[in-house]
Amino acid sequence: MATLAQKIETEQRMRNLLEEGGLPQPDYVEYGYTCIRLIFEDSKLCVVVDIDEPPDGAEAWPVATDDLDPAA
Repeated sequence: MATLAQKIETEQRMRNLLEEGGLPQPDYVEYGYTCIRLIFEDSKLCVVVDIDEPPDGAEAWPVATDDLDPAA
């Protein structure tokens, strides 16, 4: 499990990266067990940054691939 210090550092690094790229800051940030999630409400976007591997027996957050178009 990622430590609180790792999550805070990761959030700050992502905020700096977004600022340097001239991109908007997230509307809010969620801290998971092994990741942080940056939520952008207007664009309906969530960026997940994995910090650590999930503990044994824990399922990773599922990713829906049904709507992905490989030709796009």
